[in-house]
Amino acid sequence: MQLRYDEELVEAAAFLCAGGRRANVPSLQIHRFNREREKPYAILDPDLRNAAFFTLHLNWFREWGLEQLLLNLVDEFPLLRKSLTVLAFRKARGRNEEGAELFVSAETGRNGVVALLPERFTRDEDLVPFLRHEFMHVNDMLDAAFGYSPQLHSAGHNPAQQRLTRERYRLLWDITIDGRLTHAQRATVSRHESHRTAFDRVFGFWTEARRDEVFDSLWNGADPRHGDLLAIASDPREVKTVREPLPGALCPLCDFSTFNWADAKALPVEIVSRITLEFPNWELEQGLCGRCLETYKAAANSHLQTVA
Repeated sequence: MQLRYDEELVEAAAFLCAGGRRANVPSLQIHRFNREREKPYAILDPDLRNAAFFTLHLNWFREWGLEQLLLNLVDEFPLLRKSLTVLAFRKARGRNEEGAELFVSAETGRNGVVALLPERFTRDEDLVPFLRHEFMHVNDMLDAAFGYSPQLHSAGHNPAQQRLTRERYRLLWDITIDGRLTHAQRATVSRHESHRTAFDRVFGFWTEARRDEVFDSLWNGADPRHGDLLAIASDPREVKTVREPLPGALCPLCDFSTFNWADAKALPVEIVSRITLEFPNWELEQGLCGRCLETYKAAANSHLQTVA
């Protein structure tokens, strides 16, 4: 496995150390870094000058122990060294861009890319838990037993449903990761309480007993599986299990609470076909709210008028 670095990330990390923002950087080293950094300015060729700056910054990145810190963390996940062709680190533009990705191709093999903010190098307490969490993501994707697939939605799911599935899946996966790290006595990016709060908010339509059961299985499970997480994320209300609609319950189509349930068994075939096209797992016994029924009636009438 080869390590590769984005020039901007290495430069920013080096300047962070040289600016005294990382603890225990000797002042003599900072003076030497500043003196050495004057030399590349004398190189006239811009490409050669940029290459010299990158080499300088990379050398200090290593001298200040930042590369070794990364290597020590990589060594905690042997599957990364065994399976990856390249592990690259690049500078993230913001926290919403941070994270790890796996790229697979017949030409280059399997390559991991980790995007992170240079500011994380200020304190190991910020950097180490973040990288462990992201390395665990990559490790799971490489682990045949986990069975990862980038396909996170079923045919017929609309964009909103696909987005919800991705968000739920990410939450569930993060819970399993921080749970495993906690049981291994490693610091995590989020604590048990934070995950439970987020879980209760997303799956608030479940009973408390059901939430306790599922959350505990995720947090304490040693061997999570992609298929199990996806089943929860894509079908959280378990619509494959026939249920009678209850007053005040959530409509299985629009996710809004309703006391106005339509008579699904009296629906015309045209409307049933439209619903099952968009919600393949929906069954008549699960019902739908009056608002959804009016929406599908309007769509059916519009189609008839267009054909006419």
